[in-house]
Amino acid sequence: MKHKFGLLLPTICLLSMGVVLNQCTESPEPEPEDKARIILENDLTTLLGRVTYMNEVLEIDTSLQSTSLPKPAVDPVTLTLIAEVDPPLIDGQPLQATDICIISNKAYVSYNMIGEPYQGAVDIIDIKDEDDPELISSMVFTDSDVNGLTFTGDDLYLALATNRSGFSSPAVVEKVRVQSNQLTEDTETFDVPSWAATDVEVSSNHLFVTSGADGGFVTVKRLTNDEVVFSYPIEDARGVATDGDDIAVVAGTPARLVTFDYDSGEMLNDFSLVGASIEFSKSTVEIHRRKAVLALGDGGTQIICLEGGDVIEEIPQPVVSGLTASVTVTNAASTDSKTLYMSNGEAGVYVAWTADKFSSRDCDVDDLQLIGNFQLDDLESVNHVKAKGDYLFVAGGIGGLKILEVEES
Repeated sequence: MKHKFGLLLPTICLLSMGVVLNQCTESPEPEPEDKARIILENDLTTLLGRVTYMNEVLEIDTSLQSTSLPKPAVDPVTLTLIAEVDPPLIDGQPLQATDICIISNKAYVSYNMIGEPYQGAVDIIDIKDEDDPELISSMVFTDSDVNGLTFTGDDLYLALATNRSGFSSPAVVEKVRVQSNQLTEDTETFDVPSWAATDVEVSSNHLFVTSGADGGFVTVKRLTNDEVVFSYPIEDARGVATDGDDIAVVAGTPARLVTFDYDSGEMLNDFSLVGASIEFSKSTVEIHRRKAVLALGDGGTQIICLEGGDVIEEIPQPVVSGLTASVTVTNAASTDSKTLYMSNGEAGVYVAWTADKFSSRDCDVDDLQLIGNFQLDDLESVNHVKAKGDYLFVAGGIGGLKILEVEES
């Protein structure tokens, strides 16, 4: 069971606005050692049963009113729902997607369990055929939440919170070997400080791991020998990303953006921001050359210049009639070109557009415009979004993963 980490904090396993992190306050009770902790599924016929293929153009509601952003004269983006992937089940209970990593023509998706159990999973989806994505491998963990992931070489690195014995705290990183595009039971597990590993990213030489919430850290490990280079204390470290030039970490309570050198791993800057004030919640960061795109919960979406930490542009948390603010915070934000996607819990996915690509070499965002939003069926809470090339992945809580094809004008 998930217990309190200590006596100073209340018992909280918060699922706010689709929050994906189960962080509570005492070391968890370990599972029996003889219980199978990994359930591997590589049978393509079985996996196909979790996928529903569709070809539906999504209608974006353009009636949104914004006092800060103009509306485009024409719709600059078309979204087509091409497939839905049901989440893995453990004892009949669905998991919820927590992170999406896209490398080449593969999408790697992590999951955890809402509430008490430490349980999670990982999927690999082949997306080389844009109209026919294929679920090709899946792994379930009966003892660990999977909060984030990244892939390099033949290894998938997972940010976990676990109830396994033998570690100094529940926060660990598990390295899973991938062979012939399928997951294997060849794994290694590494200790990191704090109560949950929240995200993980790789550079050319190092592995960066964020962990939190109470007593958060960024741990840097050398990829060649898994040696810990250093652990830098960052309270409530929530997410980490790289664009190949810099490494950026987003933290909460209060919001911060901390940058590191890609090759040496040394810290470069530490910027204080507004937002991410809700404990045990999710925030994300993406780097696009000189700009960082941040999802900061109650601070909405903020675009930051990496040179001085200035806020270039921001889109506040939406206010939606009939929904409380606690279920409409901004959990994730992602872009791969001119269109910016923001997951706002039960308020759905909000879409903005700029005339210039976010990866331009300056610190400007040219004429950012709010297009509109779309909601999922039955007000499924959107936990995460990830844009890459012609794809948009939307994690709809226990409603599973939506795979959309993107066409920009």
